Amino acid sequence: MNENLTLAELRSRLDRLGASGVLRVSDHDYARLFGINEVAAAKAAQFAAKHRCVSVPGEDAVYFRKSNSDAYGSAKLVQDAAAMSR
Repeated sequence: MNENLTLAELRSRLDRLGASGVLRVSDHDYARLFGINEVAAAKAAQFAAKHRCVSVPGEDAVYFRKSNSDAYGSAKLVQDAAAMSR
């Protein structure tokens, strides 16, 4: 993902994700958009939920995964692979 991501661009990308799609947001962009404490994690989770996604922290990024409506309203967890959106 590019540096200096805006909330508007993140919203747009999350809205365009297909079922079980994944979007990687760098730690730099995540910290700039949401902050770096427990409140930030809650804000990111709430933001993700508004776009039918879940936020999953990773080693050097945060991943937003689109919920799979076929999985009874919960996110379908699958192995991260080259199919991730960037």
